[in-house]
Amino acid sequence: MSGLRIAIIGAGFSGLLTAVQLSRQRPDAHLWLIEKRPRFAEGAAYGTREADHVLNVRLGNMSAFPDDPDHLSRWLATQAQWTSQGAFITRGDYGRYLRAILAEALEGPHSRLKLVHDEVTDLSRNAQGWKLGFASGSELVADITVLALGNLEPARPAGLDQAVIDQGRYIADPWRGTAALDETMCRVLLIGSSLTMVDVALSHAAPGRRFFALSRRGLAPRAHKAADLPPISNLYAGSPLAVLRQARRAAFVSEWRAVTDDLRRSARALWRGWTRRERSQFLRHLRPIWDVHRHRLAPSVARRMQTMTAAGELSVEAGRITRIEMADQKVLVTWKPRGAARTTTKKVNVVINCTGPLADLSASNIPLIRSLVQAGLARADPDGLGLDVDDGCRLRSGSGLGQADLYAVGPMTRGAFWEVTSVPDIRVQAAEVAQEIARACA
Repeated sequence: MSGLRIAIIGAGFSGLLTAVQLSRQRPDAHLWLIEKRPRFAEGAAYGTREADHVLNVRLGNMSAFPDDPDHLSRWLATQAQWTSQGAFITRGDYGRYLRAILAEALEGPHSRLKLVHDEVTDLSRNAQGWKLGFASGSELVADITVLALGNLEPARPAGLDQAVIDQGRYIADPWRGTAALDETMCRVLLIGSSLTMVDVALSHAAPGRRFFALSRRGLAPRAHKAADLPPISNLYAGSPLAVLRQARRAAFVSEWRAVTDDLRRSARALWRGWTRRERSQFLRHLRPIWDVHRHRLAPSVARRMQTMTAAGELSVEAGRITRIEMADQKVLVTWKPRGAARTTTKKVNVVINCTGPLADLSASNIPLIRSLVQAGLARADPDGLGLDVDDGCRLRSGSGLGQADLYAVGPMTRGAFWEVTSVPDIRVQAAEVAQEIARACA
């Protein structure tokens, strides 16, 4: 086979947009888009069919292409039916949008994009390039490999007894395992109080069912305003504490949501300017506050959550779990409320992990991650947020050297860029990485 060969591992938003951008930048290249999940172009976020699962970013900022902000709006105009929640659409409709982008990329008259439905379990370098080993036993050789792995699996909670898992009372993956919920499971512990918790509570709300959400700080996501806010522009500089003070002062004269959006535009530069100690301070003390203000709920979703809370169907509390074990055919959860000296207990029917992705690479059970780390082809970033990459998104080896033909995109690169977890950020990164590869291979 002649021509540049590029393999993209992962076909969620990050991988799909990287493949599409590469097909534009290097139309002569052979591209393989590889996905282990049943469906391409969705990932964990956009495979849902729930009408209550709504994007937490407004329609106007969700185009897949940074240079074409109206692309999504034009596509929606061609659809006979789609579900709108004001300025927000459902994640299922957004998944259809991404599948349409994939179909267009595949059907082009000169398309060299191919789909591979398999799991890459091993990656190694040989004289021909990168050899990808698949779970099926097949192999593929590429000149350049891009890791678009999304997020790692959730971390296992502290004190979880194996018996709880063995009896099917612990659900590690809220996107796959919640089908096991039945009508007898009327008391549900949700570990974590972020957007994932909201999705699970909305999906499985039922008469008589009560959700108890527990996180270290007990902070739940805030809501968007129903209407767009006029943008503001302030300068933020200094340590995390200094930036917090500046943001608070700005919020006295401007709406806090507008301040958060303004601060977000400076977040990458601030993160990259902070020392390791300052980053650690932010992660330890301010990250939960940032997350609940930054990752907001669509107004319709926020109203649903308020209704559930007022009806006693959902409560959110702050504390730290110390033990989860079986007792009298139920799950006994022991936890220490925030600020309290003693632990307390609660009995539930099932526990669902909504804490979000694991950050520690060494604790991951994903075969490819383990293979890369063990072979010295990858290492954790210094802040423990994912993979260590350089400014061009090239993966750093175990010795710290950037590898010119091995890249990473998406949330796993947050250690270098911080704000790279949502569509407005990832679409820019995908375009930049495609340009970087095109320049390197010119």
